[in-house]
Amino acid sequence: MKRIIDDDLIVSCLAGEADNGELEELAKEMAGSDEVTQDFLAIKNVWDATVSPQTISSIDVNESLRKTLSEIRECDEAGLSFKRRSLKFIMRFAAVMSLPLLLLSGYLYFNNNALRPQHVAVALDVKAMPGSLVHTLLPDSTEVWMNGGTTLWYHQEGEGRRDVTIEGEAYFKVAKDTVHPFVVTTPSSLHIEAVGTEFNICSYPSDSLTSVTLTEGAVRVDDNSWESSMTPDQTIVYNSNQKKSVLYLGNTEKIVSWREGNLAFHNEMLKNVYKRIGQIFDVQFDVDKRLQNVILYATFENASLDQILSLIQKSTPLNYSIYEDSEDGTSKKRIKVIAG
Repeated sequence: MKRIIDDDLIVSCLAGEADNGELEELAKEMAGSDEVTQDFLAIKNVWDATVSPQTISSIDVNESLRKTLSEIRECDEAGLSFKRRSLKFIMRFAAVMSLPLLLLSGYLYFNNNALRPQHVAVALDVKAMPGSLVHTLLPDSTEVWMNGGTTLWYHQEGEGRRDVTIEGEAYFKVAKDTVHPFVVTTPSSLHIEAVGTEFNICSYPSDSLTSVTLTEGAVRVDDNSWESSMTPDQTIVYNSNQKKSVLYLGNTEKIVSWREGNLAFHNEMLKNVYKRIGQIFDVQFDVDKRLQNVILYATFENASLDQILSLIQKSTPLNYSIYEDSEDGTSKKRIKVIAG
């Protein structure tokens, strides 16, 4: 029978609340059993990869861990029954609010023994709320950073390819797997295929432009009628209305700086600045025609929407009129930008 480490001990250690006695007990348990070591490290690997200090401050760590462990134990008790039937995990959550489900998925992936037969199907939905920044781990151990207003769907059927659909902006650090390609599909029907690389995608449904920036490795991009291979520091901008694309050497550091909470605009027209702010914060901007081509050069570090608007207003003669409802009947906030 499989030897299982005490759940209370796991919770105390991962939550940073274990005393010297508990730490010694854990060390003895792990030294005496490879199964205990695997059990603990599988959970710790996912915890370390998915939980940041900011996340910890916003959740009940003990409750999240206990819920996760309860789900894991139910899976362990099922034993070999997983070999005889298809296993499908459907996880839907917003940012860190359903952290236990993410941890459970990662545990099942890292602990790849009887629980990962060839016909396993894994599905995952993740959403970054407007104005937020989410760093998470997919079941295949690919790291993803998601910008505000982004939704991601992950699916892998058995031993097939890893399929991701995205609406918004995300940076992928793809786990290398030459047998199972990692394929991202955007709202513009653009497909980005990789096996182990790092790249950024920006493709909001309301925008006809999709950009793909490669920082490391290689990817192949296509829309079913053309394809292009990319090398590091290249950016492809695809116009879904015109079915045309442009490939150029981009300012990679600036493009991906949003992962650190920065919003950088270098010689950008105000109409484009407000478009990007609107995508990230889910706000509709109506910009005065007299202001649309005004050039802005600025970098905002971990700034809220109000702070960004205030700083732009200080550098440019303009005013704002804010409405809680948009003209299209949605609940999206609408802001009119008027020349001052």
